[in-house]
Amino acid sequence: MESILGMDTMTLQQNETDSWHSAANDSHQIPKKIGRYEIIEEIGYGGMATVYKAHDPHISRTLAIKVLRQERGMDDEYRSRFLREAKAVGILSHPNIVTIYDVGVVGNAPYIAMELLEGNTMEQIMKSKQKPSLPNILNWGIQLSDALEYAHQRRIVHRDIKPSNIILLKDDKTIKITDFGIAHLDETDVTQHTELGEVLGTPQYMSPEQVLGKPADARSDLFSTGVVLYQLLTGQKPFHADTLATLLFQIATENPDPINQIAPQLPGALKQAVDKLLKKKPERRFQSGKELKHALQRVLKDLNETYQSDHTSKSLSIKFKWSVIMGVVVAATLSLCGSYIYNSQQRTMLDQMYSYGSSMSTFIASESAETVLSEDWPSIELFVQDSVEKQEFKFLKIVDHKNIIRGSNKPKEINRPYQQVSKVVKSDLHNGVSVQHIKMNSENVLNFVAPIVFQDTQIGKIHLGLSRQPLLALSEKILWGLGFVIFCTILAVFIAAYYLARQVVLPINTLNKALSEITTKNYAYRIGIDRKDEFGQIFKIFDEMANSLQKRDEKNASNKEP
Repeated sequence: MESILGMDTMTLQQNETDSWHSAANDSHQIPKKIGRYEIIEEIGYGGMATVYKAHDPHISRTLAIKVLRQERGMDDEYRSRFLREAKAVGILSHPNIVTIYDVGVVGNAPYIAMELLEGNTMEQIMKSKQKPSLPNILNWGIQLSDALEYAHQRRIVHRDIKPSNIILLKDDKTIKITDFGIAHLDETDVTQHTELGEVLGTPQYMSPEQVLGKPADARSDLFSTGVVLYQLLTGQKPFHADTLATLLFQIATENPDPINQIAPQLPGALKQAVDKLLKKKPERRFQSGKELKHALQRVLKDLNETYQSDHTSKSLSIKFKWSVIMGVVVAATLSLCGSYIYNSQQRTMLDQMYSYGSSMSTFIASESAETVLSEDWPSIELFVQDSVEKQEFKFLKIVDHKNIIRGSNKPKEINRPYQQVSKVVKSDLHNGVSVQHIKMNSENVLNFVAPIVFQDTQIGKIHLGLSRQPLLALSEKILWGLGFVIFCTILAVFIAAYYLARQVVLPINTLNKALSEITTKNYAYRIGIDRKDEFGQIFKIFDEMANSLQKRDEKNASNKEP
């Protein structure tokens, strides 16, 4: 940030009305004091005055001193304009207008002590690569219009509103209007005197009445404000030409390029406001800074409401609603169907295991019946070992009628009484075989208990254990598979529903934007989208309505013109 002085302290560059130069490029001597003010350094000087950074020892304040140049002080007109500046600005006290502290005379040259501002001019901001945000531009415009309203209420017209005379302070929020050097105090006892051919104001920001040499009032400042806003919003000036004559002719007679063609994303109400500011006839513009301020405040309010609606909407969008509803319906349907299929498959696999276990235990009981009857226990042991090797049994035990284990896959258990060690969780009966669900070392096992019968007499029992872990592992894989299928299906349905809903929402948003433009009286807005569906018919009807409203508006405007 560089130091910026109010009152003609523009950026150190050439422009149409003044040029400030650094002290290093000039040989004139810098005074040590001006009145009671101690000079720190020269800020710059132009065709009318020299500006110094100074210190007021009485109140220990740093400020700016603007001194009318000696050769200008000899001219009554320039001296009068300089003193008029002090008189005009000295009565103003507004947070967005540079403050005047003191007025005095050194020798034959009058001076003004004023507020020293630090920040950047709007001109510097416009030339920077970083484009200001729309809310910032609107806030600056609101402050500018409020300051002008304050000055105009006191019959003071600035007459030179331009980017180099608007300072953005270091807080990047507050602006200050500077350089009332050609401000006009609208008093009945003051006679305006402008030499033939002298045009006050910077040409590119002048109003048509200034160009034509007509009296300039508050509405002239509003026209210049419109030029500044146009440039801030679009990045280019509304009037530009190679020669001064052509430029002045454009300002007086030609309309600038429509702002919505350069920046179509801008709100229609803002476009309408800028267009109204740039009307050639003062009576068709905003008539006061207050009117402009309220118009910009409405645009800012709508912009904030739109932002809040997009980020903290109280109601969900159609796209999200439809997607969620379709996703929930599909998820519920697939979950119910998947649960039915999974449970049915579980029962089927368990039935198959029951059939296999009961058949195998019955077969072993039948094959070992004669051996048990003859009490050929060594043969029983060999039979058990052979059966366990050929089949994946968790255990196999052959118990005689005295409940003594005569054959087992664990040799240590042989010739010992059979004891049910594991807790029975559940018992079933399948084809005459008792099926016990037991836990062995945290493993789920089915214990098939089949009687060993010889000539209708039970002579023992078979205990055949089959592990359920392979079945549970398969069930888990099936469950994960079903879950994956359900997830993919829900995701596909969600995406499809979102896409289809979006096809409905987009034209609705287009129509909503178009209706919003009409509510701001932007009758020139057209949708201009050719669709071969119901929305296309609605768009066509809207454009026909807009045509009718625009013709009516233009007719009413032409009838009002004198």
